Amino acid sequence: MKLTRRKIVFDGQIYAGNINGMYRYTDEVLREFDKLIDRDEFEIIVPKGVDLSDRFQNIKVVHYGKARGLLWTQICLLLYLLRNRAVSVGFCNVTPLLKPGITVIHDIAYKVLQEQYRNLYGRLSQYWHRLNYWIIARSGVPVITVSNFSKKQITEVYKVDPKRIVVIANGWQHYSRIGEDDSIFTEIPVLKKGNYFFSLGSLEERKNFKWVVETAKRNREEYFVVAGSDVRNARNKPEFDKIPNLIFLGYISDERAKSLMRNCKAFLFPSTFEGFGIPPLEALSVRTKVVCAHAASLPEICGEAVIYVEPNQYDLDLKMLDGIDQSDRYEEVLSRYSWERSAQQLYDFLKKYSLRETGEK
Repeated sequence: MKLTRRKIVFDGQIYAGNINGMYRYTDEVLREFDKLIDRDEFEIIVPKGVDLSDRFQNIKVVHYGKARGLLWTQICLLLYLLRNRAVSVGFCNVTPLLKPGITVIHDIAYKVLQEQYRNLYGRLSQYWHRLNYWIIARSGVPVITVSNFSKKQITEVYKVDPKRIVVIANGWQHYSRIGEDDSIFTEIPVLKKGNYFFSLGSLEERKNFKWVVETAKRNREEYFVVAGSDVRNARNKPEFDKIPNLIFLGYISDERAKSLMRNCKAFLFPSTFEGFGIPPLEALSVRTKVVCAHAASLPEICGEAVIYVEPNQYDLDLKMLDGIDQSDRYEEVLSRYSWERSAQQLYDFLKKYSLRETGEK
């Protein structure tokens, strides 16, 4: 038998879209991956017009097709894969359905939380992602996910052989590159450094901002700040405007978010479902106390460095938090995760996967 190498390319469609958690994972892993490889050893395929000229030194950027979004992945990327006999690596839960590739499935929320996607857009998103999950599960191609929690769910729900699933986690080191913008304290005078609790995330139902609302109602003497972007796939949104001691900021810059994160009494992360959950690690990296739900992957990721609460109980004694100091465990948790380590894991895996046997001698 003779060993040959499969051609492996990265799906770069996300660089044409909005910045989100999956974008962060893709960009940070590939930035570190770029440092490990020889020039042009791997390619990233992106739609025409997407500028990555200053992004990578060694990953070859290939512009192919003018479409965007779903159509680009399902038509343009597919054509490139067929013409070049290549295998794709997709980082965002989806794959070319007619030629499934290695795919990062961050979580299977659209499958296990079906009741939370009630509006038309949410239902369509749910059907689309569930189709991708189903195709990927039956393709025989390896699956990447971000936690042992997600690996277990994919194994149990879609009956995927656990040997097919590789866990490559998120990191937090990007936070050290982000500056801080304290202007928010001038614009909102009632906010003072150290006099508020902070929460951050998209307004999906599973982020459980209901917990923040109910906790704010029970602690009228405290200020609560929530920052997060709206989403189209959920129908019921928290009624922040009815709580006088809760300030909802909507989407804010990374710099403002980091300033609020560093200067709050505690970061609140009551999410009921996370494939990984980067924000608690970001908070720990700036030495901020974290309160998060004892749910999904969060105990696996955060270990003993955070204070856990039940996501449907709202009677937390906030004054009790002053007497809890778990900062000696922050580094223990943070040391488990890094983008550099994740990139190395991806590189080792892809190098091994790319080798295949042929019938030649």
